[in-house]
Amino acid sequence: MKKKFLLCIMIIIVFAVLLIGYGYYNLKSNSVYYAKHTPHKEGTEPVLMMLVDNLYWVYNPDIDGIEYDFDGGNSIYNYNFKAEDIPFLSSYGGEIYSYGSNGFKTYKFDYHFNLISSRDRRNGKIDIKDVDIEEVKKEIYKIVQPVIDEQTKPLKNLQWLFDRVYRDKFN
Repeated sequence: MKKKFLLCIMIIIVFAVLLIGYGYYNLKSNSVYYAKHTPHKEGTEPVLMMLVDNLYWVYNPDIDGIEYDFDGGNSIYNYNFKAEDIPFLSSYGGEIYSYGSNGFKTYKFDYHFNLISSRDRRNGKIDIKDVDIEEVKKEIYKIVQPVIDEQTKPLKNLQWLFDRVYRDKFN
């Protein structure tokens, strides 16, 4: 009787661990898909945030001119623009996001994707009041859109769980 009880407990524990593991993997690997469909506050960019935060987990398609870097932070570089500087989008632990334009300008965003600083690497600091944030976000999407377009729909849709887990980050 005791052995059967212990066996039942072990089976329940293994099943729970597998279920939690699958849920975690599903949320991480399909985070870009879920971010496209999640409610969020105006100005927050959940798709960009989830793409670079979970770059190790999401599908990284082999696209000419696009390179991924996981050393130190997660970064996407796009070499497809004829410019002196290579544009990139980076995340450092989901706390700071950095975008480098092909015009030698860098922009730093906080964990809600609000612009916190801007710098021209040739001329110095730029006042963030002078920055057209919507234009910068359009540039960022232009850089990473090929990667976003390649993300697939999840086999088991856990949108409700994603929305519950990330509601504070996006609102």
